[in-house]
Amino acid sequence: MLAAGSGRRVNLESTAGRKAVLIFHLQGTAPTAREINRAVRAQYSPEEVLIASVIDLSIVPPVYWMSFSLILNTAYDQAAAELPSEADPTDYVMILPDWSGFVSRKYGARNTGRATVIVIVDEDSNVASYYQGERPVEAVFESLEPK
Repeated sequence: MLAAGSGRRVNLESTAGRKAVLIFHLQGTAPTAREINRAVRAQYSPEEVLIASVIDLSIVPPVYWMSFSLILNTAYDQAAAELPSEADPTDYVMILPDWSGFVSRKYGARNTGRATVIVIVDEDSNVASYYQGERPVEAVFESLEPK
């Protein structure tokens, strides 16, 4: 997948050696995604844990993809502007548009407009946990703790 704003290519192979928190959400659940991102970043560096927002845009007709790309790039710029000056936005802000919905379906992310879906991927690129519910921040930290 190609990250909005930074143009960074992201796949499970690129995350090998560190954990990844995939946050599947839509506009209505974006505040939860921001809350998770801030909480995890307060405890873990980008070198330890990759955090990515995955947005299922399969409902968007291709004729509107350019407009949605501009909106996502603006969201990236706004999020990057909130970071400390020493932080590299490409490490801290990762918005992954899922134009076909393939990735969202692959991970079973459904109804993400109502509640975020959290998928934790371990250092070996295997799914370690899946969560959709009322306590997403707590669920992320429970999954990231060493076993």
